[in-house]
Parts: sequence; structure tokens; C-alpha cells
Amino acid sequence: MKANKTFPWIIMFAIGLISAAGLGSSMVLMGSFLTPISQAMHTSIVTVSYYYTILVLVMAIMTPMIPNILAKVNNRLIYLIASIAITASLFLIGHFSSIWMFFIIAVIIGIAVSFLAFVPVGIIINNWFVKKTNFAIGLCWAITSVYQGIMSPVLANLISNLGWHAALNILATIVGILSIPFSLLIVFSPEKAGMKPYGYQVNAKATTAEQVNYSESISVKAIFASPAFWILMIMLCFFQFPAVLNQMFPTYAITTGFKGTVGGFMVTSAMIFDIFLNPLIGATCDKIGAEKGSILWLLLAIISYIILIFATNTHAAGLAIFGAGINDVVYTFLGTGITALAASILGKRAFDKGFSYVTAVSSIIGAFAMPLNNFITIQFKGFNSLFIFFMILIIINIILVAIGDKNHFDKTVA
Repeated sequence: MKANKTFPWIIMFAIGLISAAGLGSSMVLMGSFLTPISQAMHTSIVTVSYYYTILVLVMAIMTPMIPNILAKVNNRLIYLIASIAITASLFLIGHFSSIWMFFIIAVIIGIAVSFLAFVPVGIIINNWFVKKTNFAIGLCWAITSVYQGIMSPVLANLISNLGWHAALNILATIVGILSIPFSLLIVFSPEKAGMKPYGYQVNAKATTAEQVNYSESISVKAIFASPAFWILMIMLCFFQFPAVLNQMFPTYAITTGFKGTVGGFMVTSAMIFDIFLNPLIGATCDKIGAEKGSILWLLLAIISYIILIFATNTHAAGLAIFGAGINDVVYTFLGTGITALAASILGKRAFDKGFSYVTAVSSIIGAFAMPLNNFITIQFKGFNSLFIFFMILIIINIILVAIGDKNHFDKTVA
């Protein structure tokens, strides 16, 4: 077997495109359809919003099972079924008249997108890359950012001009075109394709195959007993709260006294920064190490909150829009940065299982992030209190990164 410099990048592009189409459409872009769906089903937007609650819970249940399923089942078949399931589900939503049918579809989509989220993407790319691993992960999520940035205004126009049924059918068609063909390219590891990972060297200490075997030999009990696991768990749970700020920018703009359009520009600013921050965070973690890179980017997050507080106090719309873009580092870090950090702290042996359990638990915590954030803004009369709360969480996470650097899984578990 020899190293292939091209195919790993094809794998990265394929899994990135599938995740963008499947995960991006069923999670972020579905938000555009909740209001018309609630009207068509004669129910409240709050009730329809339980779609996201169901998705989160299903993904939380599925995530710990993902590593074993990916390792044992043909990945082309997994991603083909997931792509078809999401595409068919989006087509079917427009034909439902009962809310319970919509929730059943949410369960099906939740199972399918579990294979498109941070854990499976991190596992597959870590298998295919020895060098530039985090940069590849960053590029992968940048594809999702570009897709969402393009599709958000397109869907808004389609819903306005053609109606939500037609818009949803068009979205489903796009998802099918982008995901189904590329699902046939996905391979779990280079060994299964008779190749070596990108950056492989003959004198490397361990091949990817050996790393997968190490992962299988580590028990869940050993992972739970390690400080590395709990440090990462606390860190990722804390990240859930500031990571949803992007969704609150329209509310921030209105409650702060800006024009409603400012909130839209803040979201757009975050989307634009997201495209570039994903590969930049990945490249930084590759260059100087995940721990040092994480601290560097988290310091930038603190600066973004200072900018937003200053923009609030001075009523500077332009500064608020710029601060929103910089603040996207938190949302981006939750994908690219935390995956790099988990791979470093947990190591190859514990990454697959450890990261899956950490993600499952933290995603459940994340379901309560928005209500708590809204409570803080109401209780303490404004967003500045929320920004201070976020800064405290980020500072704690910086400390946890430093502690995690001294407590790698391989250093504490034989």
C-alpha cells in the first residue's frame, strides 16, 4: 500500500458536501420553513419547533453508536441510505397534515444526520489524514458554511415567489443531487481502500489501521475514568451557551435599539467570517498544536465580546456587525477547533469513543442553551450581561485547555 495525495482530499470534499447538504438543510435551513409549516398544520411555531428538540435527542442517542457502526458497516451504504432518507423526508414533509407525522420525520432525519455531524466527520478525516488533519476538517465545515450562505437567501426568495411546498421540494432535490452520488465515494479508512493516509511516512510509529485497533481495545470504562474525558466534557458543555449567539443577533439588534436590518447584517457577517475561520482554525491547530491554537482563538472570542459590549454602549451598528463576524470564532471553534482539541487530548486510542460520548451529552445540554441565554438577557435587562457571562465561560475554558494539555489520555491511562 502507498500513500495517495489526492484521494484523501476527495474524501474530505465528499463528506463535506454530504454534510452541507444533509445536515445544513435539515438543521439550519429548515428554520425558514417552520412558520409556514405551523400555519399549514394549524399549530403554533413553538410546537413545530420541537422538531429541533427531537433532532437533538435522537442525535444524542445515536452518537455513541456511530464509531462502531462506521468501523463495521460499509460506509458507502451508510451514507447512501442517510442521503436518500434525508432527501425523501424533505419531499414528504410537504404532504403531511398532522404534526405527529412531522415529528416522525424528525426522528428519521435525526438518525440520518447523526452520520453527518462533528463526530463521524472527525473520525473519517482523522483516519484519512496524518498531516493537515485539522485544516482538512476546517475545509470540510467551510463547505457547509458556503452552502448555507448561498441557500439561505435563495430559499427566502423561493418561499416568497413559489410558496413553501415548491421551495421545500427544490431543496430536497438539491440535497439529493449533492449527497447521493458523493455518498458512493466514502470509505472509512485508507486501509479499506488499499491506501495509506495523507502525510503517511514509512517510519511513522503507527498506521491508521493500528490506530483503529487501539481505539477498539480501549474500554468505555477506561475512557470515563480519565481526567482528559471529563475536562473535554465540561469544556464542550460550557461552549454550548455562547455558540448559539449567532441565532440571537436579530433579537439583539431589536432590543438594543438598532434597525431590524442590522441583525440580518450581523448574521451575514458571521456567515462570511465562518467560511474563512474554519480552515484558519484548523491550519493554526496543525501548525502550533491544538492546545496553543485553541487558546489563541479563544482569546479572540473574548475580544469579540468586548467589541459587542462597546457597540451596545455606543450604539455603533457598524461595530456590532464587525463584532458579530469576529464572534463567529466561537461557533466555528465548536466544530473545527473542538474536534482538533479532542483528537489531541484524547489521542488516537480514545478519540472515537470518547468524543462521541462527550458530544452526545453536551448536545443535550445545548438544548437548554437558548432558554437560559434568553433568561439572562431578560433578568439582567440587556445583552451586555450575557456577553459578560460568555466571557467568563470562555476564560474557564481557556484554563481547562491548559489543564487538558497536562492530562492527555495517553499520559494518564496505560
